[in-house]
Amino acid sequence: MLIQFSVKNFVSFKEKAVLVLQPSADHEHPENINEVNGYKAANTIAIYGANASGKTSLFRAMTVALLLIKNSNIMQVNQQISSMVPFKFDKESINEPSEFEFIFVAGDGNRYIYGFSADRERVHEEYLYQYKSKKPTMIFERNGEEYEFKSQKSLLEPLVRFNTPNKLFLATATNWNTESTTIPYKWLSEKVLTFTDAQVLSSLSIDAYKSHKQKEYLKFTEELLQAADINISKIHFNVKKTRINMPLNLISPQIVEGQPLPNVATQEMEQVEVITEHTINDGDSVSNYKLGINEESLGTNQLFILGPFLKDAFENGNVVVIDEIDKSLHTFIVKHIINMFRDKEINKAGAQLIFTTHDTSLLSLATFRRDQVYFTEKNNKTGISDLYSLDEFSVRKTENIEKGYLLGRYGAIPYIRGEEL
Repeated sequence: MLIQFSVKNFVSFKEKAVLVLQPSADHEHPENINEVNGYKAANTIAIYGANASGKTSLFRAMTVALLLIKNSNIMQVNQQISSMVPFKFDKESINEPSEFEFIFVAGDGNRYIYGFSADRERVHEEYLYQYKSKKPTMIFERNGEEYEFKSQKSLLEPLVRFNTPNKLFLATATNWNTESTTIPYKWLSEKVLTFTDAQVLSSLSIDAYKSHKQKEYLKFTEELLQAADINISKIHFNVKKTRINMPLNLISPQIVEGQPLPNVATQEMEQVEVITEHTINDGDSVSNYKLGINEESLGTNQLFILGPFLKDAFENGNVVVIDEIDKSLHTFIVKHIINMFRDKEINKAGAQLIFTTHDTSLLSLATFRRDQVYFTEKNNKTGISDLYSLDEFSVRKTENIEKGYLLGRYGAIPYIRGEEL
């Protein structure tokens, strides 16, 4: 369960931006709060803001940090950390490292704090703390090439020699099966799924449907589509393998001229076919009609893609982070997905959804607590993005926050020159 994420000096976030999922003292909507081992966090967070205000940059920061954790062990000794992009509109920050921090409850039910700072050349600082009581216990701290250990020192200290300046010690220690780092590492690398690229999301979804859980995923997606009032009674997912002949020089460019080689080589290609089945009542009888997935609407395709990730989230308590969740989806369908995370009968494992959107009709205190709505705003004079919560404003429980947002009471809206709404 994610409790908090923060980032500093990354892309448009020069100052520290903090996304807090731990609930405030507000007692509204208890169904919107997950609880694990006494720790609480919101199960949905909505982020609003104008275009280029920092919404995607925030998700990109989370994605970059998680990918570095996952891929740290496969980095070469002198390989640059190319994903580190500091705030570039300042002479000092452009030469300083980016900072990231996660506060979360891992699979053992304990609360952890893990963070690091890095630039393109090296990791500058790194730390991991565990809460077994009200006070945190340091597992390790790293400052450049200096390390300090309090918990399991005899196991962790010898592993320093296997780490390099551009690698995270959390990943290196876990690679040697150290229990104190393995539990938080597995949560960070497996439980938080960020989706900012629709093409990558589509590819991962197809891989999921091709797995041994294909029947379960298809059944869940069929029910999801039907709940969204989309007339699809069945989805057929087929993988066809065909053999094609390709010119040999396209396969192997290292052909030596003058050598007698065959003209063609046989390659096996894989083709995925997704067919939707519609049950239609044409008056006198009921008939089934089939369409290819490419003939369906963009919204149907989007739900088909999201299906496996939503199912896994509800089963495993994953954190799903989606940029522009309302892309090609009707407001009512987005509301349905949000309500699935709020429904304790569906979301039994405590999954969480963090999303950005421009759909202001979702802005309602009948759905969200004030601490579940966030805004991003960029100062056009400095280029600096800011992240803040609706909870920072004096908002009455009966207030129409959609209207207030559109009137500019909370900021985070574009101001179009020469035009008035």
